[in-house]
Amino acid sequence: MKKILVTFIVLIFFAKVNSFNALAQDFEITPLNEHFYQVLGDDQTRTVYNQLKNYNQDGSTFIQITDLQNRVVKTIQTAINPQKGYLEEVTEVFDQNGDLVMRKEENKENTRVLTFYYENGVQVGHVVYRGNNDYEIWRMSGNNRYKSKRNDFQPNLFPDDKAWRKFLLNELRFLSEAQKQGHEGTVILAFLIDKNGQRVKTEVANPDDLPELLTNEALRVGELFRGNYTPAINYNGETVEAWLYLPVGFYFYR
Repeated sequence: MKKILVTFIVLIFFAKVNSFNALAQDFEITPLNEHFYQVLGDDQTRTVYNQLKNYNQDGSTFIQITDLQNRVVKTIQTAINPQKGYLEEVTEVFDQNGDLVMRKEENKENTRVLTFYYENGVQVGHVVYRGNNDYEIWRMSGNNRYKSKRNDFQPNLFPDDKAWRKFLLNELRFLSEAQKQGHEGTVILAFLIDKNGQRVKTEVANPDDLPELLTNEALRVGELFRGNYTPAINYNGETVEAWLYLPVGFYFYR
């Protein structure tokens, strides 16, 4: 991870967020891959985004992610909600024109999440998550609200993740060498699900976070899995291609 102390970048942040703490001390610049995970080493061909993270003295943080053309694609602000008093993480995603397409407000204390979707500055859908797979979904195209056990704006395992979890228990190998070397952690697998619900690509989203011993085993198991999927559905009710992310944990009892 590249860590650089800078002062002139403060002007960029003030232009984006007026609530920045003027006494902020530190910034971190991190290259990211297409899945928004850090890229280590000198291989810049895998860098798709750059993340600039600001630490404020009040404990809040602000992250700005730009593409290689310096266009802002995502911001993440973590701070105490001034009205409600709880710790909140607010994520905003922008298109190539700089228009807001998604805003997510997550209460970090009770896991309640509100996600809003936009088109041309107009809210066209939202998802309310209350925990325990309890979702309420609304799309302007259908003009109705309905309950669901998953967020169907994203691809999902069908009918649920039970088959996946059972497959992991049966197929994931115990890596004695990883245990000896003290390697533990969670590999994030990325499945690209097309608009017909077919998996067309499998890869590791965070290859630089863990040793190859773990990422290779997770990828092996992921490629063997023959599951069923539901494609993502956009605000118009149309199925679209999107990434599905699944965690594979490697933790050993001592």
